[in-house]
Amino acid sequence: VTGGTTGIGLASAQDFAAQGAKVFITGRRQAELDAAVALIGASATGIRGDIASLNDLDRVFAEIKAKAGHLDVVFANAGGGDMVPLTE
Repeated sequence: VTGGTTGIGLASAQDFAAQGAKVFITGRRQAELDAAVALIGASATGIRGDIASLNDLDRVFAEIKAKAGHLDVVFANAGGGDMVPLTE
């Protein structure tokens, strides 16, 4: 779950974990990442990284592969951009 440290990402990660999934969450800030992992529980692993960085993404996927072998689901929650009126 990208952006899994707060809001919808955290709630989604908690739900996946409650259903028995091993969950990997990403976040840019270590303190928030550690707090989210503690909240989700033992089935969660936090990986610090910025999903806007291709190098970080490569490292995230390498860590997941090393720890779990593969991914079944990607929940691409975090995003960015500029705020513009809906008409634009």
